[in-house]
Amino acid sequence: MKSKTKRLFGVLVAAAMVWSLSGCGLSSGSDSDADRINIVQALSSDESNDCYETADGVIPFEFPRDHGAHDRFKTEWWYYTGNLKTVTGRHFGYQLTFFRQGLACEVAPPGENTSEWQTRQLYFAHFAVTDTREKRFHSGMRMNRDSLGISGALSDPFQVWIDDWQVTEKEGLLMMSARHERVSVQLQLTREKPMILQGDNGFSRKGRDDFNASYYYSLPRLATRGDIRIEDITYPVTGLSWFDHEWSTSALSADVVGWDWFSVHLDDGRDLMVCRVRNAQGAANGYGFGSVSRADGSFVILSEDEFQIRVTDHWKSPESGTTYPSAWQILVPDHDISLNVVPVIPNQEHVSLFAYWEGAARFEGDTVSGIGYVEMTGY
Repeated sequence: MKSKTKRLFGVLVAAAMVWSLSGCGLSSGSDSDADRINIVQALSSDESNDCYETADGVIPFEFPRDHGAHDRFKTEWWYYTGNLKTVTGRHFGYQLTFFRQGLACEVAPPGENTSEWQTRQLYFAHFAVTDTREKRFHSGMRMNRDSLGISGALSDPFQVWIDDWQVTEKEGLLMMSARHERVSVQLQLTREKPMILQGDNGFSRKGRDDFNASYYYSLPRLATRGDIRIEDITYPVTGLSWFDHEWSTSALSADVVGWDWFSVHLDDGRDLMVCRVRNAQGAANGYGFGSVSRADGSFVILSEDEFQIRVTDHWKSPESGTTYPSAWQILVPDHDISLNVVPVIPNQEHVSLFAYWEGAARFEGDTVSGIGYVEMTGY
């Protein structure tokens, strides 16, 4: 295993010992730069790993099994983002993301360690609500081990959770609940379109080596309704959400510094996702990817040469001092898509154990517009 990955696991294990025992969440701004973990390093390698399985080719997906955890792979996430409004048009964005990180890929021999606290898997989650009118970004984090039922992921029926942050399938619906400090969501999500198997039938290449890849599928359009509570006020809301599920062992090559990911629900019924993977020079590494889901549910997979992402402005975080892109132009010529993208508010940066920018954004064009989400790592 690469030495940098060993150091990363050391930090993860130390963090797990602190936070999994206390069971408490982390607030935005609670960690110093030195304590933060580079999420790109957790996904990077320039060599294969004989202990963990790797995404190295097209496989048949099997559901509901593949909705759950894939513990033989090192890294996995279940990713929900959405844009919601009240009946008066007040806008909120939300994110609830669950990550799984393997701490060891081999089970201890029988009798060597029989503690119920023993675990090979660490789960952590980010929860955020963007209050556009008040220009506030509420962000929290939780981390815990998968022992004793504290956290985990199941396939049938689907459930992923850390403590009382959870998404659970009930009679074909997804029930979501999360609370951080005085902000909470209680939402119900209903699938409106078929699943997208991203890349080559779910095999998503991210770099030059065969093992620089992941298994990846999306639910592009989930009708969403429920309540957002801020302080002592509950807001009934409706809108749309996007879901990604991805698992890998060494998805990114060692020369990758980060990525820029965009998803948008367009007002003509289409849904667009594009992602640029950036190399050490900050340029596209040649393995960007995307998809267009049509209004009828059929979809087209996009390669990097079928779309363009151009940065048109920047913003400097007052908390971390990091400078991020803050406006873009996205072009998908073959699908007559030209969009100018601007965040609903500038500051939607997570600054806890993992520092990155993830937030709601408006996508405006002459022929089609929409609202969606942007994620930026490695800045």
